[in-house]
Amino acid sequence: MKMSREQYGDLKIVQYGHPALREKAAPVRRSFKDLTELVERMMSLMRDAHGLGLAANQVGIPRRVAVVEIEETATVLIDPELVSAEGSETSEGGGRSRPRRYGKGERPSRVGVRARDISGKKIQVVGEGLLARALCHEVGHLNGKLFIDRADEATLHWLVGHTEEGEPIIHPTRLDEALKVFSAAPSARG
Repeated sequence: MKMSREQYGDLKIVQYGHPALREKAAPVRRSFKDLTELVERMMSLMRDAHGLGLAANQVGIPRRVAVVEIEETATVLIDPELVSAEGSETSEGGGRSRPRRYGKGERPSRVGVRARDISGKKIQVVGEGLLARALCHEVGHLNGKLFIDRADEATLHWLVGHTEEGEPIIHPTRLDEALKVFSAAPSARG
């Protein structure tokens, strides 16, 4: 399983409608040296998109690989599994595969994730607050789930711009209306 530029081309964040977003990602099962390039490219894409995390299926590669970066601390997760969840909090979420679309949803306030790092070493990451939400979000992607699956439909909205004072300008939407926009979107990478 060689993950190289030649095999995968230039990676891009795929948009809603791409089949990899709804596919449960396949396990890596063992460490591959070739994952280093994939992880580096995913980190770069995530940062360029001003994201907090990115799962491999968001770049069209349905493998259980994710990266998360909170407060300049980057974490690589190979074959991550959510092993504990406590508490509950409601917060706004969105995603790079559905740009400018947001909604509020409930997530655990504290989670534990078991995974391996890029060298294959077993790790356990415990996160609270923003890190917990990011971990849940990326593991959800690897399980074929999107933030929209857990968002309260009454809170769904498009971010259409900002006022001169920097306040967001939003337009409420319904799930069926928002999905129409994406049904015309190309489903393949590129």
